[in-house]
Amino acid sequence: MDIKINFHWQMIQHGEKHDIDTILFQLLEAVQTSGSLKKATDRLGVSYRFAWGLVNKWESLLSHPLVILERGRGARLTAAGEKLMHANRQLAASFSPELDNFSTQFKREFEAILNHNHAEGFNIFASHGLAVGALRDLINQQSDFQLDLHFHGSLESLRALRKRDCHIAGFHIPEGELGHKMKQDYLEFLNEDAHQLIYVVKRNQGLMVASGNPKQIRNIQSLADGKLAFINRQADSGTRLLFDQLLQVNGVAASMIQGYRQEEFTHMAVAAMVASGAADVGFGIAPMADKFHLDFIPLVWEHYCLAVPHQLIEDDRVTEIISLLKSQAFHDNLAGYSGYDTGRSGETASFKEIFG
Repeated sequence: MDIKINFHWQMIQHGEKHDIDTILFQLLEAVQTSGSLKKATDRLGVSYRFAWGLVNKWESLLSHPLVILERGRGARLTAAGEKLMHANRQLAASFSPELDNFSTQFKREFEAILNHNHAEGFNIFASHGLAVGALRDLINQQSDFQLDLHFHGSLESLRALRKRDCHIAGFHIPEGELGHKMKQDYLEFLNEDAHQLIYVVKRNQGLMVASGNPKQIRNIQSLADGKLAFINRQADSGTRLLFDQLLQVNGVAASMIQGYRQEEFTHMAVAAMVASGAADVGFGIAPMADKFHLDFIPLVWEHYCLAVPHQLIEDDRVTEIISLLKSQAFHDNLAGYSGYDTGRSGETASFKEIFG
């Protein structure tokens, strides 16, 4: 059994309720990226007539156009269409991980009631990212056990592992000197006598900016001019720790960055804020910039690993996780995104190479 919790939009006009179909948001996004209503309908697998009817319906209810068709020039969104599309993106990016966490916890507790027992599920607390989400999906599609995945910051996940609130913890740490500077934060919760590290992916973190980089942002120092609106990650996340280290190395004070204290809890939410224009720049992973059609300024490569207690390393479920990380299906799932290197996925990694 799997449980998914989603939100939906509803417009109330003159006491009458109108549910906004999810496909409207999908259609607006497809028009935005393809520049054509016909290409958008082909991508979504719906008829042109259906799409045009859906757009007309909501333009009538809102008393404002959402899409403009121009002969010989395709289609584009109006300001209202863009606002609606970006608002839905921001909501999904901000709340979907938390809804996933809640549904995972509820499913486990509900199944315990249905089965008249309190059997413990197999769960991972992990830093948010597309790679670990892809692993979860493959396990739940192909394996005999269901993986409960909870998204938390790297240090929060490692803290949960030490408290035995989860079986495995996923974390990320930069390569080289930056990782060496940060390692004590991680080694407070990990040691090689108790844990084995399994490599998930190497990934690139950097600055996410609007397509075309209209503000001409080049590097960390660019953030210090006081005019750029920045969106940050939450304290205790590995990405926040990395960003703070980059500030220190580059001699940039947090007080010089407008928006340093404006926080989001996932890479997806940061990317959505930049894509919507609510922020000029954010710090996050390259694949999420791809997902939101943003430009990306690479700054640092990092290791993403799973920390597995030694007593679980021979567990059939851990063996299956390692096998799936090595599988072609996992590699194919991430192949369309830049900033991911799956060359070592599923391999064991030593503490020396990860922490220096």
